[in-house]
Amino acid sequence: MIRFHNHPAMNQVLTGIFNNPENSTSNTRANIYGNENSFVIELAAPGYSKEDFSINLEEQLLTISAEEKEHEIGDDKFLRREFTMEGISKSFRVPKTVDVENISAAYNNGILSVTLPVVNEAKIKKEIAIS
Repeated sequence: MIRFHNHPAMNQVLTGIFNNPENSTSNTRANIYGNENSFVIELAAPGYSKEDFSINLEEQLLTISAEEKEHEIGDDKFLRREFTMEGISKSFRVPKTVDVENISAAYNNGILSVTLPVVNEAKIKKEIAIS
């Protein structure tokens, strides 16, 4: 068995399926993994709450977004500022085999996980006798 992330052919397939369209404007990092039943997209998005996210699917384009948030610190002034929550806008082209009625999402410990179940088409198998 070949590990999923080391297999070049599988990597090319996933890159083709979940390619990021050019309209993604976020530096947010994403992990994508899958098995025979579903794909999962994980986004690192610490500091947000689940109500901040908007997830939409239109014509096989899944878009995940969150508005810019201001980090409030009260009356104090920043002495050093190395990160901001500048908002998220990330898009993924999904395959037509995704069961769009059962897509789900969860946000836990700064990671947004979107699960895309795959429709398992019934496989017809029949042995044909030669006469």
